[in-house]
Amino acid sequence: MELLLKLVALILRVVNLVLEPILARLAGPARVDPFPAIRDELLRLPATELAERIRDGKLRSVELVRAYVLRIREVNPLINAVVEERFEAALGEAAEADERVAACGGDEQAVRELARTSPLLGVPITVKESCSVKGLSLGGGVVRRQNLTAQEDGEAVGRLRRAGAIPLLVSNTPEYCMAFESYNNVTGRTLNPYDPRRTPAGSSGGEGALLGAGASVCGVGSDLGGSIRIPALFCGIFGHKPSAGIVPIKGHMPVCGDAHFDQYLSLGPMCRYAKDLPLLLEIMAGPNASRLRLAEPVNVDKVKIYYPQKLDLTVNAVPIAPEIRESLRSALKYFQNKGGYTEPLNFRYFADSMQLASTELQSLTDVPNVFATARPNLLWELLKVTFRQSEHTFATIFMYLLSASKATVSEQNRARYRQMAAELKQEFTDKLATDGVFLMPSFPKPALRHYESFGHVTGFMYTMIINALGFPATQVPLGFNRDGLPVGIQVVAGPNQDRLCLAVAQELEQAFGGWQLPK
Repeated sequence: MELLLKLVALILRVVNLVLEPILARLAGPARVDPFPAIRDELLRLPATELAERIRDGKLRSVELVRAYVLRIREVNPLINAVVEERFEAALGEAAEADERVAACGGDEQAVRELARTSPLLGVPITVKESCSVKGLSLGGGVVRRQNLTAQEDGEAVGRLRRAGAIPLLVSNTPEYCMAFESYNNVTGRTLNPYDPRRTPAGSSGGEGALLGAGASVCGVGSDLGGSIRIPALFCGIFGHKPSAGIVPIKGHMPVCGDAHFDQYLSLGPMCRYAKDLPLLLEIMAGPNASRLRLAEPVNVDKVKIYYPQKLDLTVNAVPIAPEIRESLRSALKYFQNKGGYTEPLNFRYFADSMQLASTELQSLTDVPNVFATARPNLLWELLKVTFRQSEHTFATIFMYLLSASKATVSEQNRARYRQMAAELKQEFTDKLATDGVFLMPSFPKPALRHYESFGHVTGFMYTMIINALGFPATQVPLGFNRDGLPVGIQVVAGPNQDRLCLAVAQELEQAFGGWQLPK
C-alpha cells in the first residue's frame, strides 16, 4: 500500500504540473468588482451575543433573520452555495421566538430560564445538505436523489432547533460528499468568496463559502477526512471536528452501516467567531457534552503548546507552502512571547499518516455504493464523464477508485498499519494528556484552484489522520497570504479535550483578528 500511495501521489503531482495552465483557464475569471460590503452591523455580531440581545428584548429575531436572508440573496449569485432555502418558514419561526421573549415581560427569572432552555433562541443558522433538515433537500448532489426531501431533522440539527436556532437553508456539497471540492451535477459548483477562481473545498464547502461571505453566523458541517477543517481554512473561518463519538451522526447522508462509522465521521460547528464554538458544541453533543467538561475554565497560559519537529510527512507529500509554515510559526511565536511552554515533537509513525489514515478509513464495512450497479464499468463511466453524459462527476469516480485500492493491501500489511495507528494514538494521547495541544497544518496550501485538488490528494493526510485517531481539532484562521487568501492551522488535543482546542482558538482569534470579510 505504501508503494501504491507514493506512486499515485507522484503521478498526480506530475499531472497537476502539466495541467496547471489548463486548470487556470478552467477556474474562470477573476472578480472585477469588490465583494459586497456588510452594511447591516447585525451581521458582524457573534451568535452568542445575538441570542443574548434577543432574550433581553434589545433585538427582534425577525429583524435578524431578515438581515441574513437579504445577505444570502445578495451574495449567493456570486458563490452558488445554496441548495434549498426555507426563508418564509424561518421568518415565521422568528416571529414565534419574539413572542416567547415578549411573554417573559422582562422578568429576569423568566429570561434566565429562556437562556437555559433555549440558548440560541431566534438565531439563524445554515446546514450542510448532508445533515437532515426536515422538509429540505437531502439529495447530496446526487442526480438520482435530487428530489429526495428529509422527513425529519437529523439528531444534531434537532438539538439546535430545540435550543431555539432557526435553520435558513441547506448548503452545497460534492456528490455523496465524496470529493474535496463542492460541485455536483445538480447544484453546480460553489465558488470561494475570497477568489471565485478557487474552491471553498469540500465536502462542507457550501457552509464554508456562506460563512466566509458573511452570509451566515454559524452552521453545521460534517468531517470524515477534513471536510469541516479544510473548507474553514480555505474560507477563513473557524471549524471544529469534535472528539470521536461525541456528536450523533444520525440523519447524515450518506449512511454507512458500520457500527464504528461515528468513530471517524464527526458532525461539528462552523462559524465566524470562536466564542460561538463552545455553546454550539455543547448543544450538538447533548448528554455527551458532560464528557467534554466545556464549562471548566481553561487558563491558556498554562496549556502546553506542541508542534511538529518536521512538517514534510513523506517524500511524495504535497510540499507545505511558505505562508502555511509562516502561519504556524507566527502562532508558535505568539505563545512563546507570552512565556508559554512550547516543545517540538516527532511522533513515531507520524510520517506514515497517509497510509495509517487510509487503512483505518478503509476498514469500514457496509459502505454505500454510489453507482447504480454493484460492479460499475468505470472506464465506461469515465468516457461518459468526458462527454458530459454521466450522472456522476469525475471526482466521484476518482474517489471510488482510490477507495477501491484497499483490495491491493494484504491482510498482513493492513494489520501492521492498524497496529501502528494504535501506537501513534497512544503516544499522542499520553503526550498531550489533559493540558496540551498540537499545532499543525490542516492542509499544505491556501485555497486551490477549481479541479486542482486531484493533484493534491496526499495533502489531505494532515486532517485524515486526526479522524483516524479520533482526536478533536479546531481550524483557526490566522490572516491572509499576499494573494488575499486565508491561511491558518488546526489545533489538536487528546480525546475529549475539545475545550483546550476551543480555548486556544479564542486566544488566537484575539491575537490575529479571526475572520475578515473578503475584499
